[in-house]
Amino acid sequence: MSSIHLLAPEVADAIAAGEVIERPASVVKELVENALDADARRVNIDVRGAGKISIRVSDDGAGIPAEDLVLAFVRHATSKVATLSDLETIASLGFRGEALASIASVADVECASAGARIRIRAGEVVEHGSGPLLPGVTMEVKDLFANVPARLKFLKSDSTEQAAMKDVVSGFALLHPHVRFQLTLDGRSAVSSTGDGDRRRAIGSVHGPQVAAEMLDMVGMPLVVGMVSQPRMSRGSRDGMVLAVNGRPISSRPLVYALEECYQGRLERGRHPIAVIDIGIDPELVDVNVHPAKREVRFREEGAVFSALQRAVRSALGGSEPYRYQTANVAPSVIASAVAPQLTLHEAATSVATADKLVQRTAETVLRPIGQVGPGYLVAEGPQGLVLVDQHAAHERVLYNRLLERLRTGRGMSQPLLMPQAIDVEPRLIAAAADHREDLANLGLEYEEFGPRSLRITAVPVEMPAGRATAAVQETLAALAENREGDALEKAAAALACHSAVRFGDVLDQAEQRRLLVDLEAAAESVTCPHGRPTRLLIEWQDLTRHFRRNY
Repeated sequence: MSSIHLLAPEVADAIAAGEVIERPASVVKELVENALDADARRVNIDVRGAGKISIRVSDDGAGIPAEDLVLAFVRHATSKVATLSDLETIASLGFRGEALASIASVADVECASAGARIRIRAGEVVEHGSGPLLPGVTMEVKDLFANVPARLKFLKSDSTEQAAMKDVVSGFALLHPHVRFQLTLDGRSAVSSTGDGDRRRAIGSVHGPQVAAEMLDMVGMPLVVGMVSQPRMSRGSRDGMVLAVNGRPISSRPLVYALEECYQGRLERGRHPIAVIDIGIDPELVDVNVHPAKREVRFREEGAVFSALQRAVRSALGGSEPYRYQTANVAPSVIASAVAPQLTLHEAATSVATADKLVQRTAETVLRPIGQVGPGYLVAEGPQGLVLVDQHAAHERVLYNRLLERLRTGRGMSQPLLMPQAIDVEPRLIAAAADHREDLANLGLEYEEFGPRSLRITAVPVEMPAGRATAAVQETLAALAENREGDALEKAAAALACHSAVRFGDVLDQAEQRRLLVDLEAAAESVTCPHGRPTRLLIEWQDLTRHFRRNY
């Protein structure tokens, strides 16, 4: 049996460094955090060889006193924490005093500040003396992981490592728009922000001007600041979401879920919003010391934080512009006035004349129906090109918006059933029905209790075919019983809209097609159904022209 012994200092340092310095992006993160903690207003990062050759970070912050330069590289030496109680009120990005020591233990590091200079290789000081008198700190890290070659084997390709460093700097540039960031990779500019304090301009420097123009500001929110994208601007991954607490970028699945819940029914399934969100919270109410790399945090009142985030995002989205195709010389108010919310699709289709009048009142190049193809697609012509519409998803969106409006105004519209329908339901669903009786009435559902496990449905929404009542009520009550994250009523409305909408496969005559297209054009958030399925596909005229090689 081998004896227990203490690890050699250089081995212990290398192990500890592995918890903090996982890749070149970790070096960039730690050095940028130090610059921000020093109140820098300019941070330049120059990277060579994907960070394996050199990473040079210079700032104009407060700097390190010349007499403290050696001490700054000693493990757990820091100016940010002095007593145990300080750990409960951490306001700085760095605080453990292990970043510089960890970097120096696995690289060749040179640091200049306040007229002094130090060079450390693999944790050992090899040079120390006077240096250039420059503002802030200039730190250069060379030959990263040269003394721990096993670590080099776990690095990804140069392009992947460069992308990770760009993500780190981009995140800080978005969260700290008052700081000017410049990142160059092998001499090429990768991130360049102005540092003028304009968050929208910072977003433009990272994501481009088109994305910046589509962002919504969260104003008037004391706890949550930042910007979120219009529903019509989304991405196929979550890479565009930057979440932070007190300026510290974090990873949090619950916060991501809270954010994406706000877009439910607004985004196509598989699409994700772009967001820059910084949650300002009393340091005593958040623990930032739960992860070696400080990526995760723990909230003392988690539910309150999530609720505040959702209130801020939903407030911003309340001012978002619904996606709709541009119409020539037709004001949105004209389109809205042509749509009678109480008129059902089937009622509008009782005569071609009724539908024709509605279309005429919206003026010409609103979507013009051409016909129905496949099991349930409408083909229409619009100002921008040819449009394919999923008839069920489109009608579902129209009815969902209508039901939400009835919930908001308290003006339900129902049709009595000639033969009330009794359904067997679980006790928890009966309880949910009782708790939301008034809401159900506003949605158009009316019922009577019919024994301990049964309800008798006496009326359904005016749009719903009577034969669908049983399945619709079961699904609606189940949505209410879940009551997850306070969105039960929206999910109940979505269930009713789904069961009331025309089916994928139903044959629609021309009047029904026209009515549906008019309603869809007038509907808010019409790019998707309430479950996130897209309602339509646009094939632009220029794409057709290009495909058929036409010049006009």
